[in-house]
Amino acid sequence: MTKVVIVKANSYDTQVVEQVMQDLLAHLGGIERYINAGERVLVKPNMLEAVDKASGVTTHPEVVRAVVRMVKSAGAIPVVGDSPGVGNLRKVAEKCGIWQVCQEEGVLLVSFNEIAELALPEGILLKKLNVANVVTEVDKVISLAKMKTHSFMGVTGAVKNLFGLFVGTDKAQFHLRMKHRTDFARMLVDLYRAIKPVLSIVDGITGMEGAGPRNGQVVRSGVLLAGSCGFSVDLVMADIMGFDAEQMPVAQAALAAGLSPALAAIDRVGSGKDEHLHFKEPRNFDSLERKLPGWLVDFSQNQFTAKPLIDRACIGCGRCAEHCPPKAIRIIQGKAVIDYRECIRCYCCQELCPADAVSLSDGRLLRLVKWLRER
Repeated sequence: MTKVVIVKANSYDTQVVEQVMQDLLAHLGGIERYINAGERVLVKPNMLEAVDKASGVTTHPEVVRAVVRMVKSAGAIPVVGDSPGVGNLRKVAEKCGIWQVCQEEGVLLVSFNEIAELALPEGILLKKLNVANVVTEVDKVISLAKMKTHSFMGVTGAVKNLFGLFVGTDKAQFHLRMKHRTDFARMLVDLYRAIKPVLSIVDGITGMEGAGPRNGQVVRSGVLLAGSCGFSVDLVMADIMGFDAEQMPVAQAALAAGLSPALAAIDRVGSGKDEHLHFKEPRNFDSLERKLPGWLVDFSQNQFTAKPLIDRACIGCGRCAEHCPPKAIRIIQGKAVIDYRECIRCYCCQELCPADAVSLSDGRLLRLVKWLRER
């Protein structure tokens, strides 16, 4: 039976987190079960953008420190890296506190600039992937995620965290090519299979609910999770958050491919094994895309999906326009304007807006169907 460990943690105090991390990994047989002396190990946290560590957006630096120290204790050589959604890695790492941890622990912070091709003949959608070259230069990868809701994938955890291994504009290309949640989720499943992280750890001491992964509300959820199967870790995480875990897109894709156990088949251990919280789900996640044939969603996209709207809070920074995969946004007279003929409903604009100026409005038919469903 697949095991997922959930341990309670009430603060980000260095000693507290280090002790909890030791307890967490002890339930899995210790770090030495996964990491050998002399190996080079990539610790991959969530560093979405340059925000304060208290924002709930990025993996907390003390959790990164604890994992780095555990890798060192096994006689291995940790390196830390990510490809932020916005901004320079060094600046992002400095702002969220991870740069300071790397300096204090004598660990290299790796920028993802060069790419390498990984073959995946058994992939669901992708038979080869171009990812950060560092993956081919290390022996093991640890996914060190943040417990958050996600406007497109419902939740983001250990599996979605690996999306940061795509370099630069490749992220936007995947949104452009894979407009529907099901395809995007299958791509993430392929990515996980190609990377094969030996451990998946989720920082849930604080999490994020609502308009995640950037503009939601911080929740003091008080847990750390870990397991050798990232799909299982994410299933348990979503269940703890109060969601229908097996209906999350990545979980559905992994279950359909026979790569994940059912939620009921996962052995939960640790002091937090009985935790159940009630996170607010993302505003737009209750989408009929999960229930309707793809051709009908395509035909009626304006009516059957939530439409991003720019409100008065827009500061005209241009970030949404720069990162919009189909280039459907322009800055006109200091405000962002969306061309809905080109919009693919990936919600990158909402995810990356620093002013939280993007709201979501259901189409008329979607509102009607929801109303009929509730009667």
